[in-house]
Amino acid sequence: MKTLRYFILSILSLVVHVLNGQLTTSTAMSPTALVQNVLLGTGVTVSNITYNGSPSAIGSFSATNTSLGIDQGILLTTGTVLNNGSGPQGPNNQAGCGMDNGIGSSSLLTNLLPIGSQTFNAATLEFDFIPFSDTVRFKYVFGSDEYPEFAPPNNTSYNDVFGFFISGPGFSGLQNIARLPTNGSIVSINNVNSVTNSQFYRFNGDGTNAPYNNSPFYIQYDGFTRVLEAVARVQCGQTYHLIIALADVGDGQWDSGIFLEANSLSSTTPLTVDYVVNPTHFSDPDYLAEGCSSATVTVTRAGNLSVPYSLPVIVSGTASNNVDYSGVPDAISFGPGQSTVTFTVNAIEDSDVELLETLKITFPLVDPCGNETPISILLYIHDVPVLNVNLNNPTILCAGDNINLTGTVTGGLEPYSFLWSTGATTSSISVNPSQTGEYWLQVTDICTSSPAYDTIEVQVPIYQPLTIITPADITEICPKINHTLTVTPIGGSGTYTIVWREAGNPIPIGNTNSVNISPSGSTWFYVQVTDNCGSVGFDTIYYTVLSPPLVVIPSPKVEICPGDSTYIFGTATGGYGAYSYFWPHNGATTTGVWVKPNQTQYYEIRVEDECGTFYSSGFIQVVVVKPDANFLMITNDPMANLPLVFQNLTSNGYTYDWYFGDGGYSNSTHPVHTYTEDGIYYVTLIATDIKGCVDSITKPIEVFEEFYIYIPNTFIPNADRYNNTFSGSFIGVKSIKMEIFNRWGESLFYSEDQNFSWDGTVNGKRVPDGTYTWKLVYIPNRGIEHLLTGHVNVLH
Repeated sequence: MKTLRYFILSILSLVVHVLNGQLTTSTAMSPTALVQNVLLGTGVTVSNITYNGSPSAIGSFSATNTSLGIDQGILLTTGTVLNNGSGPQGPNNQAGCGMDNGIGSSSLLTNLLPIGSQTFNAATLEFDFIPFSDTVRFKYVFGSDEYPEFAPPNNTSYNDVFGFFISGPGFSGLQNIARLPTNGSIVSINNVNSVTNSQFYRFNGDGTNAPYNNSPFYIQYDGFTRVLEAVARVQCGQTYHLIIALADVGDGQWDSGIFLEANSLSSTTPLTVDYVVNPTHFSDPDYLAEGCSSATVTVTRAGNLSVPYSLPVIVSGTASNNVDYSGVPDAISFGPGQSTVTFTVNAIEDSDVELLETLKITFPLVDPCGNETPISILLYIHDVPVLNVNLNNPTILCAGDNINLTGTVTGGLEPYSFLWSTGATTSSISVNPSQTGEYWLQVTDICTSSPAYDTIEVQVPIYQPLTIITPADITEICPKINHTLTVTPIGGSGTYTIVWREAGNPIPIGNTNSVNISPSGSTWFYVQVTDNCGSVGFDTIYYTVLSPPLVVIPSPKVEICPGDSTYIFGTATGGYGAYSYFWPHNGATTTGVWVKPNQTQYYEIRVEDECGTFYSSGFIQVVVVKPDANFLMITNDPMANLPLVFQNLTSNGYTYDWYFGDGGYSNSTHPVHTYTEDGIYYVTLIATDIKGCVDSITKPIEVFEEFYIYIPNTFIPNADRYNNTFSGSFIGVKSIKMEIFNRWGESLFYSEDQNFSWDGTVNGKRVPDGTYTWKLVYIPNRGIEHLLTGHVNVLH
């Protein structure tokens, strides 16, 4: 494990360019496909491709508009290429990103390191290749998260290693061609950094600082080289072996990676051929559309341009010259000093349905090795499908409905141009037809000379006007007569929404064709019918009740004393005919009843008229009232021959009569009474309220013999015959316990004698002057135990 990880913060001046780009990777291609389809360029053939390492440590990448400097290619890492939080994808928001993928070491790379060094997570891609010139080359970038913490000026053993090792004719053993162009030294973390060969180094943040840690423009690695090129002198046509190897050093953490540029493994050839299809109408860039596309072919020669050069052009495939295509010459010729020749292949429109035809153009090139290595391009000529358009025809329910008309286009070649009968030029339109009418759409593609048309007739239905049939107005003598109101809609769209309401009620009373009603008085009802096209039918039905409202007038609230009775009654007005009465509490059928409640109560009276369709109610409250007598004797330690105070706690009282149990009487609200003898007395309070209602209460009280306690607060034990001892005086006391304490709570004196006397000594010695605490527990002659405490001052 790495036991020391510290960060060196460098102050850098950065010019940040905001670009819309990020590093993306894929492991979809095999190592063989990666070399043949991604890395391989011109002038080289490859074979015997092998890869040793983690399957997720190799893949293709795209890095357009990133800080890397290479747009596409192959990526090898010591961890993973996957975008799983441990891969090289930006932004650079981790100080030490990577993973240990569990792959072992590389003896080839270990041998490059000092003795005792160890490699981990090795990834090795190797293959044979044959060059067709005297030089082979490819471009690369080496990046690592070991930067900058473990690079100079901090020389450490965590110097992740890589190499491009070539062997074959002209080389003695394996030679590492990953070298700097200025001095030929190897490329490594310790050799390319901010201190050494800094012109080839790019700082990319440390995982914590902006803008590197918040923009995917920057990859995850903290540093990487500028775009370098590995170059080797070779012999034309000979077989060579190339090993591309990479490994962690010191531990399997913090990853490094090699980015190999796409199509950069190449060898100079005397002729190159490029082509561009314009415009492209299909997903395959090699497809030409009949009558609509052309391919511009550019042939470029290298070497000695001073002499003229000619080369035949061989055409093959299923396409026919001047029928399916034109513009391909029989040969190309370069004049003295001329490096490029260009010609244009035009796809001709014909009337045959051939779907797809091929056109192969071959240039029989002789390479520098003397071998014929033809260069070919393969083009495809595709029929343009017949342009056709179909309009949808949505169903309209109501005039003015919003509908969308859309043309479905098939055939032809995009982009399409649209023209509607309304003048719109979009692929779909929104219309609100108020009557039946036609709409047409014309579609033109980029190739076809004849546009496609379609026409539809949008049918807008015509409905009868919406009307409704409702019942006639209703007249009844009595209220609460049940009726059913029914509405019959005619015309409209046939889909109706019905709402019934009663006057003064905001809540609908029904939403079907019929509704039941039984109003208690004259009112009116209305119904509204709406179809789904917005047509409305409305009508009102008046319901008249001839009899006036039946009203019960109950007798007023009455207050009584407990046990009293009272007469309550009700009268009626309105209604129709004679009245009948009913009292639910006892079943009486008279206009009035006598009641005798024990507590406040409401009584209901119900009245019906001759209609008999409902009754009207009234309520009478009978309130039972009385005072609530209560009192307290509030004198502490009540004693004979001393006045006792009584507190009246009665509620709702008006006058009071007090009987004290010894023959005494008072009509005061809060009386004072004196008992001449001790004993238990029963005191009665009779309270009368303002209405004459009475309540009473009797409570026992105990009156004690007269008692008296006196305890002095100072004595002077100096033998002068005055105030020489501490003692107390007691009257009416049955027993005592007197105890005296010093300031520390020590007991100095104790006595149960009412005639106690303390001379201020303990064990024959005088106590010091000061204040002492005493505690007295006493029991009166007729009472319970009491506690008194106090202080006494001793002065000698």
